[in-house]
This record gives sequence, C-alpha cells and structure tokens, in this order.
Amino acid sequence: MKIGLVFPRFKYPSGDPPLGVTYIASNLRKNGYDVEIFDATFMKSYEHLYSQIQKSKFDIIGISLMTTLLQDSLNIAKWIKKNSPGTLVVFGGPHPTVMPKEVLENPEVDAVCIGEAEQTFLDLIKNINNLKKVKGIAYKENGDIIFNDPQIPIENLDSLPFPAFDLVDMKKYFEIWFQLDSVSPNLKGLGIISSRGCPFNCSYCQPTLFKLFGKNIRKRSPKNIVKEIIHWKEKYNINAWLFADDTFTFDKEWVYKICDEIIANDLNLVWGCNGRANLIDEQLYKYMKQAGLRKVFIGVESGSQRILDQIYQKQIKIEDVTKSVNILNKLNIKIQAYFMLGAPTETEEEINKTISFAKQLKIDEATFSITTPLPCTYLYEKTKHFIEKEISEFDYYKTPVYRKNKDQISPKRLDYLKKKALLSFYLSHNHFMPVMKQFLQLTSLKKSILKLKRF
Repeated sequence: MKIGLVFPRFKYPSGDPPLGVTYIASNLRKNGYDVEIFDATFMKSYEHLYSQIQKSKFDIIGISLMTTLLQDSLNIAKWIKKNSPGTLVVFGGPHPTVMPKEVLENPEVDAVCIGEAEQTFLDLIKNINNLKKVKGIAYKENGDIIFNDPQIPIENLDSLPFPAFDLVDMKKYFEIWFQLDSVSPNLKGLGIISSRGCPFNCSYCQPTLFKLFGKNIRKRSPKNIVKEIIHWKEKYNINAWLFADDTFTFDKEWVYKICDEIIANDLNLVWGCNGRANLIDEQLYKYMKQAGLRKVFIGVESGSQRILDQIYQKQIKIEDVTKSVNILNKLNIKIQAYFMLGAPTETEEEINKTISFAKQLKIDEATFSITTPLPCTYLYEKTKHFIEKEISEFDYYKTPVYRKNKDQISPKRLDYLKKKALLSFYLSHNHFMPVMKQFLQLTSLKKSILKLKRF
C-alpha cells in the first residue's frame, strides 16, 4: 500500500519540522508500513509539490490541516482527486477536529481524523475498505456524512516512536531554526513534545485543545524524554532544543524529575520552554537553568487587565507578568513574550497600553500578532457576528478579521498599530543594539529576514 502525508505550509517557515505528520509516519513505520512525507515548507509553488506527489500512485494521502492552511490544503486535495481519483484523501489536525462536517462538505475530502491521529490513521489504513470499523473518524458514504465513535487518546505516550524527522529536510530546518537565537544564533536545535493537553481555559485556544487531546494532561516519562534528546544529539549533533508543550511547568514534580534526568546524563545542551506567567516559581526555574534552560516564552497577550479577563479568559494578572519577568531576569534567562492586538472591543488606548507594557518589560524579544478567533474556540463563538473575513483568509500575522464598528478599530488602523508595536519595541534603546548585532551576523541574517516576512 502506498501512503503519503502532506504538510501544506508554503509560508512562514519557523525552523520547526512538522511534529504531527512525523509522529504519524513513525507510528506507521513501527507497524510495518512504508510512508512518504511531502513537506511544502521549502517548496516555492504548488507545481513543485505536485511534481513530487505524482512520482507514485498513492492509495491514501493524509493532509495535516491548521485553519491558516485551509485554502492550500483544499487546493492540494482537489489536484490529487483530479489526477488520482482513486486515492483516498484524509484530512487531520486542529481544523478538521473542530469542523469535521464543514471539511467533509468539500467534494475532494473523503474522510477526516478527529483528535490526535497516530492510532486513528493506522486503524484507517488497516480498514481502508471498511471505514465503519475505525474509531475517531468521520467519512462520506453514499453522499451521507458518517460519524464513528471517538478514539481513545493514547495513554502511554512513551509507546510512540520518535518523530520520523528523516522523512523531511532537516538540514534546511536547522538552517532557519531561530527559537533560541537570543541565546546564540549558532545553536542547532529542534522541537520536542513531552506532554499533550492544557488544563487552562483561554478563549483563543479552547475548547480546541480539549477536543484534540482531551481534558487530562498526558506526560511522557522523564527517561523517555531524555532518551529522545540523546537520540537527536547522536543523529543530528544538536546542541539545543525547545519543549513545545503548551504548559511545560504545570506539574512541578515531573519537571524536577526531567531536570534530574538531564543532569544525570550530562547532556551539556541548552534549551527553552513555554512558561505561564502565574506558574514561574524561582526555585524550580533555578533548577531548570542548572539543567540547561536558557530561554522562556511567555504568553502575555495584553497590557490591559480587562482584555485578559473579559476577552481572553487568561486567568493571569498583569502583576504575574512583571513578577515572572523579574524572576527570569534575576536568573539571567532570556525571555520572549507574545502579544495580541485587536481583540473584540479593544480600544486604541488599550493597544497602546499593551505596546508600552511590552517596552517597559525587561524582555529580549516580543511578537505582536493580530487577534484571530480560530473556528469553534470560545472567542470565535462569542464574536463571530463581528467577523468579516472568510475562514480561509485567516492569518494572525497579517490579516485583521473583524469588521469596523463602534467597538472595533478598523483593519487598516490595526495594521498600523501592529507595525508601530514592532518598530517601537525593537528600536527602543533596550533592544536596538542587541537586535542589530544579531541581525548582522551571517549565521542569523537569513533567519532574521524570515521573521520580518511575517510583518
């Protein structure tokens, strides 16, 4: 059986290989199936991708789909059906998980995987001629959309083989991996997932994460995590990594054990993780630094407590952010903060407050994206009557989606404020020289240009 997986990211490469499709591929290989990955990240056109796919005739092709990749995914599926009508086209990922019926209404899509797909896609392949036996999918039969029973989340994450990174162009990914550039632009690293799920209720993420991974956080064992890090160190000679978990430090005892394992194995590598402003404990992070932690990413989102509480349901206080930044600065750990501009009802005064707050914080990097209500999130359901853009146009780097009204800033003005935020932050006296020094190094020039393309 010929199996293909497509990751349709033609823009905004980040240096992170696609964990979803590489995990699915590795699980298929573990069970005796051959699989190819078609990663559009470094392809310049549809034609380039199509020329690769048409070299073989596939029985089934899975396409990984985030909302921001919707139109590209549908275009690819349409081409596959036109050129190989007998190929079963299956969509998976966050978007089909929350909008399975809408995705299946496209004639070029035969089935969707709902939730995490390693076991589901394997079962689908085993039962390709009898889809009613496959848990965790929806599919079309005689013009009707059929929903099967849900798939049970994989409880033992250690049972999954490490991602099949050998099926994507890791050399190119390493060249543009910029996540820890503020630590050193010469680091060679990749992303690792050590847990699945998030217990928090932020309106721009939930309930999508609940639907993808369930409400319980499932964690890999510290030994399995460090075994993977050692594997990539030996295979690719990495000297850094990033824990890509949504909330890495939710279970402090588990994090301590991971650090114990890192220190015991004397890895001599540096790493970063996502941190939550109200969960940054000085004693824990001091030990994490001893184990190699050098950078933390914090979702601050807004400098307005009203926006944090009423719109984002973030469950953090402005004071938590300031306290966390002070702790990390005391430990000499680099900080990157995420901000969103243009929330429903957010005033220009509140946006300027966020910009000022970002500049006041002693942080190394900041990103300013446009508030984008991804489908079926609490934010989307609450504000969909304000949305003027089609879902296929959603792009949180460049496209405001809310129409102007008495409570909403115009898209044109919001675009101006986003550029103002970026420029005023990086041109301030605290950040200009470090950024210029980093930008002018040959090793980071290409990566810096890729970052700028998002703005």
